[in-house]
Parts: sequence; C-alpha cells; structure tokens
Amino acid sequence: MRWIRSLCRRFRSILSKESSNAALSEELQFHLARAVEENMARGMPERKAVAAAQASFGSWAGTTGQCYQARGTAWIDDFLQDIRYGLRTLTKNCSFSVISILTLALGIGACTAIFSVFDAVLLRSLPYGNPEQLVYLYTPSLQLLRQGIPAEFFNPSFADFFDLKHQSRSVAEMTLFQQARFNLAADARPQRVGAARVGADFFRTMQSQPQVGRAIDAGDQQPGNDRVAIISHVLWEEMFAGTNKILDGTVRLDGDQYRVIGVMPPGFDYPHKSDLPAGLGNVDRTQIWVPAALTPQQLACRDFCGAFAVARLKRGVTLGEAETELRTIMAKLDSLHIPAMHDLGVRLEPLRDKSVGPVRPLMRLLLGAVGLVLLIACANAANLLMARAANRTHELGVRATLGARRERLFRQMLTESLLLSLAAGCAGTAFAWVFLHGLLRLNSGDIPRIEGARLDLRVLGFLVGVTILTSLLFGILPSLMASRINLAQFLKSGGMRSVVGHRTRIRNGLAVAQVALVVVLLTATGLLLRSYAKVLAAPVGFSPSTITASIEFSPQLVEFSANPRYNTPEKRRAFFAETLDWLQHTSGIQAAGWVDFLPFSNLEMMTSIEIQGYPNHKNPLVEARRVSPGYFSAMQISLIGGRGFSDNDGPKGPEQVIVNEALTKEYFGRSNPVGQHIRISPQDPWTTVVGVIRDVRNKGPETSALPQIYGCLWQTDTSAAPANSAYLAVRSTLPEAIAVQAIRTAIERADPDLAVAEVYTMRGLESEVTSRRRFQTVLLTAFSAIAMVLAVIGVYGLLAFSVRQRTGEIGIRMALGSTRKGVLGLVLREGLMLFGAGLGIGIAASVGLTRLVSGFLYGVPAIDPVTYVMVPCLLLVGTVAACLVPGLRAAGIDPMSALRCE
Repeated sequence: MRWIRSLCRRFRSILSKESSNAALSEELQFHLARAVEENMARGMPERKAVAAAQASFGSWAGTTGQCYQARGTAWIDDFLQDIRYGLRTLTKNCSFSVISILTLALGIGACTAIFSVFDAVLLRSLPYGNPEQLVYLYTPSLQLLRQGIPAEFFNPSFADFFDLKHQSRSVAEMTLFQQARFNLAADARPQRVGAARVGADFFRTMQSQPQVGRAIDAGDQQPGNDRVAIISHVLWEEMFAGTNKILDGTVRLDGDQYRVIGVMPPGFDYPHKSDLPAGLGNVDRTQIWVPAALTPQQLACRDFCGAFAVARLKRGVTLGEAETELRTIMAKLDSLHIPAMHDLGVRLEPLRDKSVGPVRPLMRLLLGAVGLVLLIACANAANLLMARAANRTHELGVRATLGARRERLFRQMLTESLLLSLAAGCAGTAFAWVFLHGLLRLNSGDIPRIEGARLDLRVLGFLVGVTILTSLLFGILPSLMASRINLAQFLKSGGMRSVVGHRTRIRNGLAVAQVALVVVLLTATGLLLRSYAKVLAAPVGFSPSTITASIEFSPQLVEFSANPRYNTPEKRRAFFAETLDWLQHTSGIQAAGWVDFLPFSNLEMMTSIEIQGYPNHKNPLVEARRVSPGYFSAMQISLIGGRGFSDNDGPKGPEQVIVNEALTKEYFGRSNPVGQHIRISPQDPWTTVVGVIRDVRNKGPETSALPQIYGCLWQTDTSAAPANSAYLAVRSTLPEAIAVQAIRTAIERADPDLAVAEVYTMRGLESEVTSRRRFQTVLLTAFSAIAMVLAVIGVYGLLAFSVRQRTGEIGIRMALGSTRKGVLGLVLREGLMLFGAGLGIGIAASVGLTRLVSGFLYGVPAIDPVTYVMVPCLLLVGTVAACLVPGLRAAGIDPMSALRCE
C-alpha cells in the first residue's frame, strides 16, 4: 500500500500548480544563470549581463505560466478551481440551487423509472435461447380466417402436430404444452399454482434447461412414468428453501404424488399469460411442469385443437419459407379430416411479437410523455440559470475586465450547470426508486416482465447519460449568454448595471416552449382520461356486484382424460344441481347459476350456426355458452323477450336456446326470433329460440357485444366436448366474506375433494380487464401534473425576475400616475401573452400529433371539443395563479424607494 500512496502523492504533485511552478522556477533560475555566465564570458559587465539575460527571458511570471500551460495539465487545475468556485456560488444561493435541483430531479427520476420499465419489457432478451427463432404454430380454418376469426384460436390437433413435426425440414424443434392448475401441498402448506403439461422436447425447444436436476424426456411421457415434475426457481426458494434435497423428495399435486426431477433457473416461468396470444392465457405464471403423457387415442385425434404449439426455426430459415413448407404438408393432411375440418392452413407468428408486440405502443407513449416532462424541466432550469446569470453581470464583467477570456467564463458557467445536474442526478435516483416502486404497485394490466424492472447497471448508466444530457440541454444556452460580455458597455456603465443585454426574448421563448409542451401532454392525457371514463361507463350487461367462483374438475386440460367422476355431462349436471339446491336454501342467497365460460375470464367458445329460413347467412360465427337456470338472474342479465331457462328444461325435453340483441339485429332484423330454429351443424337437431337477453360484453367493456347463443346446461348433449372448468355466479344480500364462505361450503358439500380455484366479484374482473388502460392513464396524468407544476413555476420565475429587473420602470410608471391595478394588469398581460403564444403552438402541435394516440382512444374523437376546451381553461387557471404573486409584489412597490434605488 505504501507504493500506492507514494504514487498518488507524486501524481498530485505533478498536477499541482504550485509544485509545478516551483520546479519550473528552479529550472528557469538555472537557465538564467547560464545566460548570465555566457554574457560575462563575452566581456559584458556583471550588471549588464544580468539585465541582458533577464530581458531575453521576458516576464518571469508570464514565462512560468506559459511553461505550465505547455505541459497540458493546466486544464485540470482550472477545472478543479471551477468546481470549487461553482460549489461556493451554488451554496451561497441555496433557494435557486434547491429549486433547480428538484426541478431537474423530477424529470430525471421520472424518465429513469419509465426507462427501467421500457428496458425490462422491450429491450432485455427473453429468458429463452435465441428467442427470435421461436414461433407459435396455428392451423386455422381458411374460411373462418376470412370471416375475421384470429388465427391464434386454432391450435393444431395432436395428430396434425406430430405429422408436421416429423415431415418438416425448416423447423429445428417443435413442442406442445397445455396450461393447468394444481393444488400443491408441501410441508402442510397447500397453495394453488400455475402449471403446464409439456412434451418431451419442450425445454429443448425453448433452449432452457433446469438449473438443478434434469429435464422431462421421452421416457417420462410413457404411462406409469409420468408422475414427475419440474418446479420453478421461485417455488424452490419459497417452499423448499433452495435445498438440493428436493430432488430426493416428492410434491403432492391434487392429491397425487409427483417426484421432483429438476428446478428451472430464475426468470423462466413460461408459459404465462403475457407470453401467450391475447385472451388465451389463463395461468398467470407457470411454477410446475409435468409430462403431457398423451394417450394413444389423443395421439390419433385429428379433429380437436388440443394444445399450444411452439416451433424453433432452423438458422437461416425465414418465417415465410417455413410457413410455405408447413402449409404444403398441411394440404396433404386435409383429406384425413372430417368435412367440417377441411380447408385448414398454417400460420406462424413470432413468439416475441405475441409477447411484447401489444405493449410496444404503450411503452413508446410513456417514454415519449416522460421525455416531454424532462424537456420541460430542462427549459425551466435554463430559464432559472439565465435569470441568475443576468444578476451576475457585474461579477462576470469584472472577471472579463481583469483578463478572463470568454472561453474561461463559458467553462465556469457550464461547470456550474454540470454540478446542478450531478446533484439532480443523485436526487433523481431517489425519485426514480420511488416512482418505480409506485408504478409497480399499480395493476399494469399484465404487461409482460414488468415485474423485472429495477435500477440495475443498465438503468443507472442511462441515468448518468440523461444527467449529462440535461446539463448540456439547460446549461449551454445560459452559459453562452452569460459569457458574452461587452466590455465597452460594461465600463461605460461603471459596472453597476446589467450589460448582458435584454435577453427577454430567449427567456420568453423558453417559457412559451414549456407551455406548448404542457399543452401537448395535457391534451393527450385529457383524451385518455375521457376514454377511460367512457370505458367505465360502457354497459357490460351484468351486475358488477355478482360474486363468482371457478372450479376445475381435473388438473388435466386434455379433455379426453377427464376425472372419472365427471367424465359425462350427467355427472356434471348432478354436481351442478346439488350445489344450486344447497345455495337456494341458504338465507341471503337471492339467485345462483352455473356457466361454462364467464365474461371477462379470457375464455371463449366460438361456433358457427345455421338459422332456419335465413339462407343469406352462411355459417355465421357466434359466441356460445351453456348456462344453468338462475344464471341470468344471478348476473342480473335482463330478459327482453320470451322466457329464460327453468328446471323443467331437462335433458329429455326439446333443446332450447336463448339469443342476445346483437344476434337478433344481425340475423333476424325486425322479426321476432322467439320460436325460430337454430342449429350448430347439419348433423345436429334444430333447437328453438325461447328468449332474448340484452347484450353482454364478454371480452371487455371496450369490445362491443358479438352475436351470442346460450344453451341450457341441463340439456347438454353427451357428444358435446366437456369443459374442465365451470363458474358459479351468486347474487346475495350477505356480506361478501359470508357469501364466499357459503359458496365454498356448497361446493365442499357436493364434493369435498373439488377445490375452488378462484373467487372474485364481477367488479374485480372488470377492474382487471381495464387495468392496462387505467395504468397508462394514471401514469400520463401523473406526468402531466408534474409538467404543469414545472411550467407554472417557470412562468412564475420569469415574471418574478421581470418585476425585479423592471423595478425602476414600475416606480416611474407609478410616479406618473399609474395605479396599482394598472401595474397588476401589466404583469398579468405579460404572463397571459406567454400563455397565449404557448397555447396556440401547443394546440397546433396536439392536432398534428393526435394520430399517435388515436389507437389508445375509446369512444372519443381525436379532436375532442371537451378536451380542447378543458385544457386551455386548466392552464389559464395555473397561469393566472403564477402571475398573481409577482403581480401583487409589483403593485406593492413604493415609487420613491424604487426611484431612489434607480
């Protein structure tokens, strides 16, 4: 350590101006003595020899300074001197420094927090190997695709999947998986966990292997060997304390023992909702993976969409090339399907686009909005610096008179702005931490990987870059203006008056720019607020107070291997009827009913129908649901024609359906649909329409109700594909906690082994569906509030400085008869002129930029009159408030005191 300290001392001595100048003086003394000796050797007297030598060397101080400058280290000493002087100056003006630092820190902190989210969602690589090669594989019906049904609703059948996998030459790996949920019991701590049933090549396709243990292989897919599981890293740490002994143990899943064979690395939780196509994910995060273990019947099935399929393209193979090859293979398989499943194609979609594609516009919108906040903060700080520089004219003029060059003054001012930015950057780090934790507490609407946002080295590097950028943005212009000293004017004025010149145009321009940017931000926020209000006011067609509970008959999502207790519709009907019978005899329960697909549950059943007597509509697509009697009453869905289902509509009676208003308007027009006949396919019997209900928005408040058809759950045909889950809806006068307990008791009485998966109110589901819109609206409102406060502070600071600079003028005006009201009006006019100019520019820019936010609007035109009236009114109130304080101060000036100072 001694040699390090010695090296540091030597380095400091090299950079020290005093030690360097002392060494230079010794060296110059030596050369001067040699020059004197040479002069005396030529016969000059000693006095003349000394004088001649000194004349040849010139000014001793000047020569020493030139030699020091020539060494190239003088700038370090000057920079350190600028820092010391800047620190003294800033600490002497604490109010200015604190306001400037807080202004910049707000902008830097907000920008850094949003960038951390942007980085986590869009910039970081997905936790899979070479994610750009991963694609989703769909086999849509081309006819239904032309009718507008998205391709992601058509997963390949098991037989088609394996044929495509074995015959393809453009795909390196291909795998399938199914979402599931389990009741996990470990160490007497049961909990509900998301799971996936995966193929043997699932982890190889994702290029993600277990951190501990091994992956699922082909041997685990064989019947009898499939009781193995891989757990997530989070589950490993939470429930098993991260011990490797877990590989020697088992976990209990829905009552069955599974042997743990591996633990996945941190960050791997695929598949989860945000990485699946919108509306198809029903597992928030996967924590357990088990073998799919398909039966021979499933492997041979060609007419049922059994699971999600993911493929990894070979290197160098484009998406179009792979899709063309797979489409050719699929055409050869077409004849193997039943007639209703002919005309199938192939569609490949990049996994990354499905994962982060839907949120890219939102992330860019938030980053653009926070960028405007940062620009407003920079303009505010620049205005403050320019006002402060005008007050330092005397100091800068004296320094220029004593020989300071403009470059030196510019560097001094720029150093002070850098010091402000560094302090703002440190404070901005704290603000960024607060902002980031605050927005992560908001329900973000399932934005993928947003929970991974953090202040890591990448984000801190961005913060440093933003800090330097802000010091340049708000520091260069004031530094240039302050360093432009006209010495002639300064000396004429005796150094007692401002000679920087009237820079009001530039300061006014910065204030106008602030107002214009705030107008743009407020307009966008106003449009989104209005859209959010429209979404909340949209009629969804059911009561938000209804309590719902979901149950799952089996952890398996493979519908061919359902729980033997519920593998027929008759067994399900018996369970449904028993729970309803108990609830109907429970005090406080007003109505209860079952449905297979609950509104807002991200689950949907689409089917084509045939309407008797209406040949103009060929195979129209409708939303299909099966409900029990009492469901419409429990959800308070209004019946507007005919009748609802009753307990008399049993399985032996004629099948009946209920339709909604949208179906009636589209296919029956003005005719009464009650008594008309509908069927699913030519092989099915005709069903009679017995009632019409009001429209229900099943996908969300922002999606208009589609044509819907409801069948009676008691009349479900045994040939219908059984659902592995169902939802119980209950309307009651009981407190929510008591009603939930009643629901759990009813299900437990019907089947003690059947767990309630989730319990929620429809209001909670609606809040979940609208959470992403609420997230973006809340953030933009917060940014707009910050921007408006900064703009008001900027206008106030500019007017306060203007009043201080014009004290003499105001004194003269008042001495000549101007009233206090007139002086107040003078200041108000100045502020309102800035407001008017900024408002005009801002509105023009907002009109031009509305196309950028048009995709986020709902029920509101891009040029919304209400928004374009409210924004100016709000800004007008803020501007008047900013003008009043300096205006009242100006009106209170004593004319005699002002003239005496002048």
